[in-house]
Amino acid sequence: MCSIAGSTKREDVETMLEVLKHRAPDDSGIVSDEKFSVGMGRLKIIDLKSDGLCPYTEDGLTLAFNGEIYNYKELKRQLENSGWVFRTKSDTEVLLKAYRQWGIRCLDRLNGMFAFAIYDGQKIFLARDIAGEKPLYFRKTDFAFASEAKALNWDCEELPPAHYALYDFKELKIARYWELKQREVRSDTAEEELEHLLADSIRLRTQADVPYGLYLSGGIDSSLINTFHDFKHTFTYEDGDYQEQFNEQFPRILWHLDYPVQSFSPFGLWQLARMASDKVKVVLSGEGADELFGGYVRYVRTSLNAEARVMFPSYQGLFQSEYKDVHEQGWAEFNGNMQELLRMGDRMASAFGIENRCPFLDKRIIEFAYSLPLELKIKGFETKRILRRILERRNPQYKHIEKAGLFCDVNKWIGSQDGFGKKDYLDYQQKIWQNFQS
Repeated sequence: MCSIAGSTKREDVETMLEVLKHRAPDDSGIVSDEKFSVGMGRLKIIDLKSDGLCPYTEDGLTLAFNGEIYNYKELKRQLENSGWVFRTKSDTEVLLKAYRQWGIRCLDRLNGMFAFAIYDGQKIFLARDIAGEKPLYFRKTDFAFASEAKALNWDCEELPPAHYALYDFKELKIARYWELKQREVRSDTAEEELEHLLADSIRLRTQADVPYGLYLSGGIDSSLINTFHDFKHTFTYEDGDYQEQFNEQFPRILWHLDYPVQSFSPFGLWQLARMASDKVKVVLSGEGADELFGGYVRYVRTSLNAEARVMFPSYQGLFQSEYKDVHEQGWAEFNGNMQELLRMGDRMASAFGIENRCPFLDKRIIEFAYSLPLELKIKGFETKRILRRILERRNPQYKHIEKAGLFCDVNKWIGSQDGFGKKDYLDYQQKIWQNFQS
């Protein structure tokens, strides 16, 4: 978890880094020339000893980097075989040398969560990971960029996931560098393949030179992660009477979020991050599994409709004629609703200077999930079928619970027993936000 910022004015970068200091409590720096200034704040996770990483400069290039390149050791070996010599043990140096070796196509080789900027004196190259785990905002007029919208006074746009941008001080070009490609996944070997992918993804995400832990909700996703690694620290949110804390903390939570969201789950994530920050600097979570593997109850209707159309071909008129299958519905939410969930996870963790990692959002698992035979996602009323099978085999004592999400009884705390709809959530947050700003 780090912060990055850039502007034509050094003093603006200084201000932005100060606004983003919660993301990067360990170090900060700025590199400037007559055209542009690049700044970075650092939360030290990998390579705690090397200096000059914030930002990192090499042969006229400057890199400001937020996130982790999980396969950096593999990339480092490839680069060493090509003659590159390394002075640090960081993934930051690997990233810049990968760009120097392969140019923009280095993005094809990265497995990680990242938002970064590279400045070479003539142009600025921005890029963001394929799932959108790490945030990146930019302003077109008087070009600038930052890790959070508040650092740009909300006068900005978000660089979409799986996109890069090039700015040459005349024109800004934005392009997508990754497209989902489906491949063959056999039903008889799918469980074994996914188990291998999860094991490797969790191995990569427990690479850290600092203490780490797991958000353990008791649901399928985090419980499955817990079977692959002996986590010394786990953290569970239990709902209680938090009325006083909610009234006191929610304005600050909204500030960290940058924008209102459609639920009050950030309060639970805030509490989790607060607990975790006393013991660790990195947490793993199960985010993304629902969109990838058909975990939401609303997907059941989609699945049953598709099954019925196959089973009763003579009665097509009884069923929805135009519909998305579970792959399509999940992919739409991967690019939609999940972005809000990732923003909540990132911002609540960063508020306490810790980093949130999501093993299910490994690039290889994303491609696997959207190639999976549909009956291994949902069959009948059984959701996340393949994950359930793996978990039951790895932990036979696990007891399935009804999916509930991260529930916070805000209605009780604010005296609204009739319940809140999405518009009510947004209206309430807007009111709090206006009071906070004034």
